[in-house]
Amino acid sequence: MGMGGMIDFLFLASGIYLIYSAVMAKHKGNIAANVMLSKNANENDVKDKVGFIDYMYKKILLAGVMIILASVIHLVNDYYIHSIQLTWIGIAVILLALAIYSFTFMRGRKIYVNQRNSQKKS
Repeated sequence: MGMGGMIDFLFLASGIYLIYSAVMAKHKGNIAANVMLSKNANENDVKDKVGFIDYMYKKILLAGVMIILASVIHLVNDYYIHSIQLTWIGIAVILLALAIYSFTFMRGRKIYVNQRNSQKKS
């Protein structure tokens, strides 16, 4: 397996983890800090936990499915088809998934998470 295959498997694993995190949040109320919250935030900073999970759930699930789809496209293409068009389609799907995730993350943080003061108090 070449470097491209390894990267495809890493994307596949990250897509699976996004889906797992979304499902755990929806069904058990567990917010995955490394997926849904920034480094300097924790669950206690979420103003409306149920609303936050509802907002994030479908969009993170969609991004995870898209990343898995793109990874499968790349793996099949790398080992069997060898089409430059499929490579670009896979890249476009991953970029779109990352855009959806990033927008959702930023907007969810803005609406539902109390922002901590990043300046040191003297």
